[in-house]
Amino acid sequence: MDQFAFIRWDDGRYLCGEGPFVSSAKPPSGGGVAFYRNNFELSDPEPWKVPTRHFETDDLGSVLAQNGATPLPEIAWSGLGDTDVRGVFDEILQRIESGELKKSVPVLAERGILHRGEPMALVKAILAAPDALAGYGFVENGDGVIGATPEQLFSVNTETGILETMALAGTAPRHEATSFLDDPKEIREHELVADYLEELLSPLGEVRRGKRIVLDLGSIVHFLTRLEVHLSKEDRDLNRLVKSLHPTPALGACPRGDGALEQLVEYRRRLRVPEEFGAPFGAFYEGQFTALVAIRNVSWKGRDVFLPSGVGLVEGSRFDREWRELALKRNSVKSLLGI
Repeated sequence: MDQFAFIRWDDGRYLCGEGPFVSSAKPPSGGGVAFYRNNFELSDPEPWKVPTRHFETDDLGSVLAQNGATPLPEIAWSGLGDTDVRGVFDEILQRIESGELKKSVPVLAERGILHRGEPMALVKAILAAPDALAGYGFVENGDGVIGATPEQLFSVNTETGILETMALAGTAPRHEATSFLDDPKEIREHELVADYLEELLSPLGEVRRGKRIVLDLGSIVHFLTRLEVHLSKEDRDLNRLVKSLHPTPALGACPRGDGALEQLVEYRRRLRVPEEFGAPFGAFYEGQFTALVAIRNVSWKGRDVFLPSGVGLVEGSRFDREWRELALKRNSVKSLLGI
């Protein structure tokens, strides 16, 4: 399948689209369907991709050739050195210590070579993902991304105006879940993101903020806070909402000035992070727009394969601990996808 996109929708269904896709600067009017694809910098002026055909399915394996018998990919992963990321880590911590930053999220990408098999066959593993993970992906002319993310940038019903989002920050291995509950560094990192979102949304209406809870993903746990606001009709412009909310401090920088984001993008280029990692990926369908944060994924360009992970640095961060978290997140993706 040369051009294909999918995203988990309600009730375990998957919304799928087949290309060729028509690019547009705006979402379709009326009852149209479009996928939202952009890079981390949101530099694509036409991020809405309208499929030639769309359909729903609860069995992603059915989209594969050979009745789902497409062989899984075999990937030879390369080792990781910490020289480059250590330099970025030290630069960010210096800026935090000086008061210039409160938080920043560097990303590191492990690389591999595809020996045999078909990356698209990873959709079979997505079906077994926990309910807390939303499967998504796209392929285009031999390149693509497939993942299952725990993080939603936001969803909004364009008729009712109800916008829902989340703060997802703070991470630990599941076996440390008890001590995680009272970890001051992890709580500080999480509350910074939740406070930011509440402050960002407050001008749009009364924000309803839930309690901080623990999201258990099996091998790892996160802190999660849900937020909701009722938008006026004037505030339901989807392009404007994406630009306003992306990236949250869960994957960006705080304070989120232009300079901080430009520096973060420079770090990503230095560490050769795929452009789509952490970017919004979503769909507009039946009056509902849902945008995921494209993390916990594997991407490929030809035979080159990439597995990125990011880590939030705040006051009190230590390199050995954050290096472990980077590996923990990548290993959770490898385990989920069977790679």
